This record gives sequence, structure tokens and C-alpha cells, in this order.
Amino acid sequence: MANNNEIKHIDCTLRDGGYHNNWKFNVSLINDYLNCMSLLDIKYVELGFRFLNKDKLRGETAFTSEKFIKRLSIPKNLSIGVMINAGDFFKNNLILSKICNETFPNLKKSKIKFVRIACHHQEIFKIGPIINWLKEKDVLVAVNLMQISELKNKEILSVSKFLSKKNFDILYFADSLGCLKPKNVETIKKLLSRYWKGAIGIHAHDNLNLALKNTLKGKNSGIQWLDSTVSGMGRGPGNTRTEELIKHIGKNDKSKKSKIKSVKTLIKNHFHALKKKYNWGTNKYYKFAAKNKIHPTYIQEILTDKRYPKKSYSNILNNLKLTDSRKFNPFKLISPTNIYSGRAKGNWNPFSDIAGRDILIIGAGKTANSHSIKIEKFVKKNKLFVISLNTNKNIKESFINLRTACHPFRILSDIGIYENRTKLAIPFSMLPKTITEKIKIKKKNIKDFGISVDLNKSIKIKKNYCIIPNSLAISYSFAIAIAGKAQKIYLAGFDGFNIDDTKNDETQLIFNLIKKRFKKLGLYSITPTKYNLKIYK
Repeated sequence: MANNNEIKHIDCTLRDGGYHNNWKFNVSLINDYLNCMSLLDIKYVELGFRFLNKDKLRGETAFTSEKFIKRLSIPKNLSIGVMINAGDFFKNNLILSKICNETFPNLKKSKIKFVRIACHHQEIFKIGPIINWLKEKDVLVAVNLMQISELKNKEILSVSKFLSKKNFDILYFADSLGCLKPKNVETIKKLLSRYWKGAIGIHAHDNLNLALKNTLKGKNSGIQWLDSTVSGMGRGPGNTRTEELIKHIGKNDKSKKSKIKSVKTLIKNHFHALKKKYNWGTNKYYKFAAKNKIHPTYIQEILTDKRYPKKSYSNILNNLKLTDSRKFNPFKLISPTNIYSGRAKGNWNPFSDIAGRDILIIGAGKTANSHSIKIEKFVKKNKLFVISLNTNKNIKESFINLRTACHPFRILSDIGIYENRTKLAIPFSMLPKTITEKIKIKKKNIKDFGISVDLNKSIKIKKNYCIIPNSLAISYSFAIAIAGKAQKIYLAGFDGFNIDDTKNDETQLIFNLIKKRFKKLGLYSITPTKYNLKIYK
């Protein structure tokens, strides 16, 4: 175990900073960065992750493969390391030794000299075999306890006691939610030191603009290992800035001025442009997140994806505040009230396709399937433009002109099903990248019709967008039909629910609104229904 009072400095810019650019750093930047770290006498550099999930959208430092490492010009005075996520190793009940061998082939011959294991509290008590496997390969091993602010004192003590019996080198704690204050850092250090007698490290986040103060408080409390990133580039608001931390390490260092100059040159040449593009750094939203135990990646997502309108930020944050948002879950951000609360926009005018034809909208009810032959004959006879909601299969695909979907969860879950089908109307311009990057449909088959959800029950329909009271596909389909100047709208497969079922209310509401707002519009059901609709005979 490493146990001395010498301050050790790990720079993890390429690993933590990768959360902003998906770990896509060019080799020129990396080599300049490594050379700068060498000049700064920062001996430990965490090059990136070694993720098990080989997501092709991620860049090289997400995997930090041996092939990639060999392409780099690594100064001899640097020790290179990577981080792994413990949770990845416990999925699917695979044999840990097999996963370790596949993740780190020929580790003894690798340039990787240290491995940091990122763990949530419950994972700490499972990582013994991973620690043992890594130590057998003669690398420095650090255990990184995440979300330390969410642990009770007795939980921190249980971690200290358990790990005191394990053979590794550094026990790190991470202020993942960025809500620690200097006094908390001192308390945590004392608790971890109760049983664990080895080296301790701190990884601070800058939500409250306290990353540097917390790191220095840790140093003054006896913490030996300190993390930082160039220009603070890191997940969410970022971390302790390397260029600031080096001013406080090595008080008698006569070359400090030249070191600061070299890192400023690096920032000017590479990181100014990155910061301008990804805009990390603390702000009122990150502060709100820290105070309300909201994972900073939620803020990072809404700030960088322009499809979240700025005036909806407060609504999104207050929604997150009401739920347990300490762990990042992208699905929480893609609720309709978060995405469709701003100004609607789209680039497709339904009239270009519908041109005043009468419409048939097909729902998911059983009657559409049981009356499919009748429906198909009705479509042929009346030359109708057919809209089918979501992925319904109630009539033959050849009869369907357009499918509609607007609920973000539904679009994301069904996106693969749409690929081989007819044209799809969705509010494409308003969807976050989490969804649009997964859409593989040909652009010519996507009809981008905007939507804004107004909970005050109003309805407005414009050429290329609508304002409707909910995110139901039927509401969206009505808006498209009306924008297309349809004179009559027929419905099939809208069976309805029992009168006391709440699902009945929202759908009936839109029927009532359409009939009230568009009095000249003919609205009929051609299949049996429990809704208050005219039956076409």
C-alpha cells in the first residue's frame, strides 16, 4: 500500500473531459497535452476510460486501447493510467477473471501503470477479485468511491473497514454531485482514515465553485492524491483546474512561472476552442443541481442540446428535484413536459402531402383489426389519406400513407420498427440528440411537424407545428390532418375504455376540443366505440 505524505497529482482531463466531446480528442492535442504534463512534473495522467461497451459513437479515450496508446508520444517521466466502472463488471453474471483478461490483455507489458476503479457504495463490497487480479499484474490500483456526499457516516466507516483488508494503493472519494464544502472534506477524510491506513485521494467537482477550495482543504487535512483537469474540463461543470492547482503545489518550485506559462499555452492552443464549444464551468443551474442533489449530467445535457429551450430549464429542474435524480438517467429528460414546453418548430407542411383529402386515423383498438377488411374497402372507395398511430399493425402497410408519433419515450422505444415502414411524422427538430442520433430512417421519409404541449387545454394549428393539450399521438394526428386542410376525419380502432378509466378522459378531451374548435370539420368513427363520437353508417 502507498502510504506517504508526498503530494501526488493526477491529471484526468482526457478521461473526465470526454463527457463533453464523447472522448473524441485528436492525437495532436493529446501529444501536446502529454508533453505539457511532463513539463509540469505531473507524473500521473489518466488517459481515459476502458469502457466495456464498445459504442462506436465514442472516441479513442473512451476505450484507451493498447493500439491507440502505441500511437501516442508518451514522455518517459509520465505514468499512464485508465479508469474502469465497477458496475460494468457485474452485469450478466460473467466470470470476473474472464472480463478482466478481455479488458486488459497483456497488462504486464502495457504502458498502463495504474488503474482506477470507479464504484458506487454497494459495488465496493464486490470488487475484491478485481483488485486482486490487477495487483497480480503489478499496477498501481486506486478505488474511487463515487457520490460520497450521499453516504451516511456509518456507511463511509463500513467502506473504510472493508477496504482496510484489501491490497490496493489509493482510496479516492469523488464529490460526484458537486455539493461538498471544505468542512465536509475534512470530516470525510477522518472517517475514511478510521480503518484505512493507506493513501487517500480527492476528486472534486465545481458545481458550487468550490472544487479548488475543497481540494486544498483535502491537501491540508492530509489527503495525498489530488485530481485536476486542464481548464477544469470535466463532467458537468468540471473539476479543479490544473492551472490553478499547480500554483498551490510545490511552494519552493522555482520553475513555477514557466510551468504556468506552458499550461496557458496548451489552453490557448487547444482548450479555449473546446470550452467555447462545450461551455463547461459552474453557473446557476449547476448550483441548483448541487443544492438539490441532481446529477450534473442532467444540466450538461440541457445546456448543450439546443432542443431544450432556455425558458424550460426551470421546469425541467423542478421536475428533477421532485424525483431521485442523484444518478443520471437520460429517460428522465425526455418526458414531453420537458421537451415540448418551449416554442414549437418544424419544417414540414402537411398540406404538401394531404392537399385537402379526407383522412382516416387508425388507432390501436381491437375493432380496427376485427374490421380490417371493411376498413380497407372504405379507404379504397373514398380514396382516403390514411394515418396510423405509432406502430399499429391493424391494416396492411400498403394502405397507410403516414405514421405519426410524438411521445419521446414511444419514439425511442419503437424507432427500430419504423425503419422499414412508410413515412413517419415526428417533431424531429424538437427531439434531443439522445433520440435523433438513433434514428436511421431516410430523411426523405421523416416529416418534421413541430409540437408544443400547453397544459391549459388550448389548441392551435399552424402550417408546420401545433400547440395541443397533451402528447397523445391522436392529438398530434388531428393537428396534422387539420394542417393538411382535411374536411372530414374518420376514426377506426378508437374503442374507448370503461367510463371510470382515466385513460378515457384525455382522449375524450381532445375529441371534444376538436369538435368545439373546428365546428365545420366532419368527425366520425367507422368502428364501434365507447367515446362520444358520431358513428358513420
